[in-house]
Amino acid sequence: MYLLLSGEGKSDIGVCSLALDECDGENFEPGPMSWIVDQLIERIQGYDFSHIRMECVGYVSESYLAKNKPSLVKSKRSTALPGKKKPIETKYYYENARALAVVAKTKITQINNVVIAVLFRDADGTASAGRGEWAHKIQSIKAGFAIEDFEYGIAMMPKPKSEAWLLCALKENPYQHCQQLEDLSGNDNSQKSLKSKLSDVLEGHDSTAQLNDLVHKRQIDIDRIDMNSFDVFKANLEDVVRKARCWKPKEQ
Repeated sequence: MYLLLSGEGKSDIGVCSLALDECDGENFEPGPMSWIVDQLIERIQGYDFSHIRMECVGYVSESYLAKNKPSLVKSKRSTALPGKKKPIETKYYYENARALAVVAKTKITQINNVVIAVLFRDADGTASAGRGEWAHKIQSIKAGFAIEDFEYGIAMMPKPKSEAWLLCALKENPYQHCQQLEDLSGNDNSQKSLKSKLSDVLEGHDSTAQLNDLVHKRQIDIDRIDMNSFDVFKANLEDVVRKARCWKPKEQ
């Protein structure tokens, strides 16, 4: 099994070293959301195997997906396209998922192994303002994977953004009433932004390396985070991983 990840920056999924738009293995610098994915997959598999440490992982940047949009859909399955009942502002997520699916399918052919693609996007940051509601965004990502006939794609979309998931574990009363965090603003320019709250809780020790360390040491316990957006992601990941474990390589 191989993981293909796409995120928004260093502090969530991670980045490629040397400012590359696409990379794998040792050239990938993971962020806390990548380690959360890695830990969850280990739980689902039932044994210790870190895809990140074993370098069975690749990364594709947001800009790479934007520059490599697939051509117009030839399929007649119009139900998977944005339409009257699907806000057109979610087209961004739909196209991202399609582009990531194309990369994943190419990777499957190259390595003759199943590829699980995780598309991470914050639901409500300043960059995504006006792009639709959380549920619509999730559905658009699913539709993008589906139109490319890719069944191993997952939307990883914290509500309103990744800091909410981390704060659930790190706030004064950890893991209690975390659902309330999903109703806060994801705008980083707000005086009470989630990013500033996280920095305050950690007394400024909120670098990517320090957040990664908290995940590694289980000070951020993924089994205790109880939030709707996290639960939806976990359930979808479990479904896809179990499906992927039934994948069979093509005979050489």
